[in-house]
Order: sequence, then structure tokens, then C-alpha cells
Amino acid sequence: MNCRYAIISLMAGMAALTACQNGDEHTFENKVFISEDSFARQLRVQRDEGVTEMSYDLSVGMASPMDKDIQVTFRTAPELLATYQNAYYDATAQLLPEANYDFRDLSTVIRAESVTSEALTLDFINLDQLDYSTDYVLPLTISEATGVGILESARTIYLVVSEASLINVVADFNDNLAWVDWTNKAPMQNMTEFTLEALVNANSFTNEEISTVMGIEDNFLIRLGDNGHDKNQLNVAYGTPVDGQDINARGSVFVERPLFQTGQWYHIAVTFNAVDYEHGRIEVYVDGALVASADEAVTDKPDTYLTSVDFTTGESIDGTGRPDENDGRPRAFWVGFSYSTDDPTARDFDGMIAEARIWNRALTAEEINAPNHFYKVSPDSEGLVAYWKFCDATGDVIRDYTSYGNNLQADHAPTWVEVELPEK
Repeated sequence: MNCRYAIISLMAGMAALTACQNGDEHTFENKVFISEDSFARQLRVQRDEGVTEMSYDLSVGMASPMDKDIQVTFRTAPELLATYQNAYYDATAQLLPEANYDFRDLSTVIRAESVTSEALTLDFINLDQLDYSTDYVLPLTISEATGVGILESARTIYLVVSEASLINVVADFNDNLAWVDWTNKAPMQNMTEFTLEALVNANSFTNEEISTVMGIEDNFLIRLGDNGHDKNQLNVAYGTPVDGQDINARGSVFVERPLFQTGQWYHIAVTFNAVDYEHGRIEVYVDGALVASADEAVTDKPDTYLTSVDFTTGESIDGTGRPDENDGRPRAFWVGFSYSTDDPTARDFDGMIAEARIWNRALTAEEINAPNHFYKVSPDSEGLVAYWKFCDATGDVIRDYTSYGNNLQADHAPTWVEVELPEK
């Protein structure tokens, strides 16, 4: 269940590191340099998933092509550990032991008429044997380039091995939205009990009235704002069928406290159970605390109540494309969107999202508060039928990590943000 986060750049201390090297940035002489946007690259090891090996592809480049091959050779440079410690304010960093890397060849080639080298693959091994109470650093420097100079300020890279957080990458979904490409609908249909979960962190609450997390308008929807309530007030909007009417009877469960703040992570869990309660029960948890509940699904329609939810009711334009709700088709399951006749992103969620899940059972308070549950669960957990981690770090498809394969299709690639959750 690894996300694509293994190599993450460290920007802090860049200026200090550059100052520690012999600067020749202003020369226009054609020289070889390491092709990186940062000269400290971090390999984060997911220890809880048993990761023991990782690899990293390193390339070099030059400003202008030449009419001959350029052989570029690296060497490990343990004498530069102190340079890294000073530049990155990491005095406790240790040199990565030789037992933890296997570099058979430290040479690569920039072919004639090219400006970029072939990738040099660096293999790291026995990573489960390290003591992750500290970072491990391996300085790697260009020792030789045949027939051409070396740019001193881009000659050395520091490969940093450290323990990964449970969450390392999330998606910023501002002005974006996503719908489900239903590959397997069965687990999401006629659910008499379920749980929706997500980790969210808002940038702002500037939308018209509503910031949508996920769900289906007039069906079951997690959002903030609406109906004259504060824009940062969490609520669950739901609907129940009414005989002879095209629109569902509507109800809402509003959470009085906490009012969400920008720049803060919140774990939301909403459970529904129509099995043990005559009219169904909705419970809303924020950061593991029960903050709101409702036993009557629709208080102003005593003859109707929420008995089940089908998250696959929405139809698409051609069966696979983006759902169209403006021509009378049923409402669809979205992340970051709920029905709007005007601006399609007027009700988006301006913020970051991670760990969105659907279960086919109502989780207990104990399960919601289990260690690390906010940040990670096993994809084969009992009753987990959709699991969008929002950590893919590439493209516009948000992978479903369960075996059902119901991926989310984003309107466009989200902005991927590096994080460390839980915060240390």
C-alpha cells in the first residue's frame, strides 16, 4: 500500500549549503552538474510496512550538448558529513553505513548531442537494520567528468535516509473535484450501515456557502456551511425518498463544536446504522470525539426515514465520463463537489485531503480511536470497501487501495503537498 513518496526534497538550508561550496554559478562555461532541484534528497523508509530496500535514480546534465560522450563518475564522500550537519542544522545526523548501500557502478554517461545523462540507479539495502532515532546521510560527489569541467555548486548531493511518517504526501484539492469511476458497484449499493472518513485541512472558507468534503447531494453528504450556518461548521446533509416526489426530503446534522479552523488537520468520521434503530442513527466524530448524532433521519417527515444509501446512483454522460447532474440525471458521488448549477467549483473544498474511506459497517468509537487509525488502515480491513489515500503524488487518478478498484478521477491533477503526519 506504499504511496509514491519515497524520494522527497528538502529545501531548508539550500542557501547555506550553496554558500559552503565553491560558487561558480555565474560562469557560462559548459560544465557538468547534478540535475536536482535540491542537493539533499530524502529516502523515507516505511518501517511499518516492512520496507528493507529502496532505490534512487540520479542524473547529471550540462548546459549545451557536445559531439562526444561524457563519462561522469561519482564517489562517496564521507568527509562531507560535517558540511551537511552544519548546512541543514542536523548535528546528530550519522554517516550511512556501507552495509546499507550497494553501489556496483558509480558512473554514468551523457551521450553525444545530449544534455542529460543516463540514469544512475543507487540501491539501498538492509534498511530494517538501522536505528531511526537519527537521520543517516551519504554524501555523493562527482569525482570526474571526461573532457569537461564540473560545476562546483552542483557537484555534491546528500542522500538522507530517515523513517517515513504514516502520511508523507497529501492532495490540495482547491478548485478541483473528483468522481468515482465505478468498477465494482456492488459493495456501495443499498448500504444499511456504513462509515465515511477523511482527513482534511482547510486553506480557507471563502466559497459561496458550502465547502464539500464528499458524498452525494440529496443522499448523504459531508460538508461545511449552508443554511445560514457558519462556513466552517461541519454538517451532514442527507435525503430520504418521498412517494410521489422527485426530490428527497432533506435533513441535516450540524456540529456545534468544533468550528473548523484553517491550517489545522481534522479527522472526520460519520457513521450510519439503520439496523438497530427504527429510524436509523447518524453519528459524527471529529478527531475521535462524538460531536453530534441523530436518531430521527427526517424530523419534519415522520413517515419517511433513511433506511439505506446507494453511493452509485449517479449516471455518467457515456458510462465512463464525468457525471452530468444538470440534465435530470441522478446525483453522483463526488469528492470536493456538490450540485451547483453555476460554477462547478463553487462548492469545492479549498484545502488538503487524505485518507478518504468508505466502510460497509458502522465503526465503533473504539475502532475510530484505535492507534494510528486516523492516518492509515490496512486495505484488506474488514468492511473497507473504498480507500482513497490521496498520496499518489502523480497524475489525476486517485487510486482506490482496496481490491475493488473504484478509483477517483480528478478534474485535473491536484497539487501534491509533502507533509509529516502525525506531526512529530
